[in-house]
Amino acid sequence: MTTATSTTPSTAIETVRLRSVSKVYGSAAGTVTALDAMTVSFLAGTFTAVMGPSGSGKSTLLHCAAGLDRPTGGEVTIDGTELGPLDETALTLLRRERIGFVFQSFNLVSALTAEQNVALPLRLAGIRPRDAEVRAALAEVGLAQRAGHRPGELSGGERQRVAIARALITRPAVLFADEPTGALDSAASREVLRLLRDLTDHRGQTVIMVTHDPVAASRADRVLLLADGRVVDEFTAGAPAGEDRSGGSGGGPGPAPAERGLSPELIAARMAVLEASC
Repeated sequence: MTTATSTTPSTAIETVRLRSVSKVYGSAAGTVTALDAMTVSFLAGTFTAVMGPSGSGKSTLLHCAAGLDRPTGGEVTIDGTELGPLDETALTLLRRERIGFVFQSFNLVSALTAEQNVALPLRLAGIRPRDAEVRAALAEVGLAQRAGHRPGELSGGERQRVAIARALITRPAVLFADEPTGALDSAASREVLRLLRDLTDHRGQTVIMVTHDPVAASRADRVLLLADGRVVDEFTAGAPAGEDRSGGSGGGPGPAPAERGLSPELIAARMAVLEASC
């Protein structure tokens, strides 16, 4: 297993940083350490995939990094704001304004149209959304003509793209995606992954995606492999074939799309080794 120690460029901006973050569940009689003093950062304008065997801590990492769960120890910083000192009201406001979420199950409101679902985060924040703004968000995900359709009238891939438009309407600093292709067929998965890739390449959106799929992970700039609550390996896009692809936990700016070349086969092989050791 490779271990990496590269440094973050001094000009890089860390959108999300976890410093010595631990998360322990249970009581003294029986505790489970989901995150073990993890230090990792995610740079602005990069796309990171997080993988690992069941119980490796990947979902806990996402929940703590996104402010959905408070760590037992350590610090989490998003867009320059440390989450620890925030009370629940301030934390809710930060999530609403600076964080976007996309889930495997879409989490759309079935009674609302696509455009009403997209506008919902603004309405919850007490902001009257402009029709042009909502239509532009739907157009960005290729659904301008489906604005008046309810979720039940949309395919799974279209529902996920509506969910992405909803997540982007507040212009978040970071977009967290939890198994965004897990409920989709291969064609819809490719479309959603292409969209996430384009958001990073052309909009500079920071994306952090938890996935079990090596093909999905290969679209990222960086892949973090977790085991026992720690980052145990890392692949970085752009490394020539045959060279060490591991990098430091600080990450780095992604290469140009033509230079990107993470191998699904290599990721799958390393995942198989991790799963066999668990």
